[in-house]
Amino acid sequence: MKKIIQNATYIRQSSVNKAAQKGSALLVSLVMLLLISIISVGAMQSSILQERMSSNMQDRELAFQAAEAALRDAENLILTQNLEWLEQQPFVYTVNEATRPAWNNNAFDNDGNRQSIANPIAGVSQQPEFFIETIELVAPGASTELGVEVPDTSYFRITSRGFGGTAQTVVVLTSVYRRQ
Repeated sequence: MKKIIQNATYIRQSSVNKAAQKGSALLVSLVMLLLISIISVGAMQSSILQERMSSNMQDRELAFQAAEAALRDAENLILTQNLEWLEQQPFVYTVNEATRPAWNNNAFDNDGNRQSIANPIAGVSQQPEFFIETIELVAPGASTELGVEVPDTSYFRITSRGFGGTAQTVVVLTSVYRRQ
């Protein structure tokens, strides 16, 4: 008889434990699902951030290449044109002239004359442009040991502005070019 009572107690205890465990399995699985969801959302946000950074870098590189193209276009213009013609162009200024465009510190002054490049670039929001500043003529003042005079040298400061795929992406480059 004692054995039957012990078995009945065991059956009662095990059925109580089973009833308590039915809800805990659901709770554990919901907590695991919540953790997996949080990790997934964090991974998606990281991926989206990396995609934005990559897109911005590509846009900046496009603007940089456009500004480089404008520098090369201006250098080619200086090399192929005579100085008298060049000095009469509206986009050529003397160095630090007050009427030249001010393209520094992202405060772009659209006043002043500037020149767009000869060959348009696809994919940019606006074609790159440049202006040229003449730096006074530097004469060497002496001849070489062989008696050959050193030719006068002209220097030009070229400032170019390139745009990326959006109007907010702008790169400004400056170079000094020497023409002999």
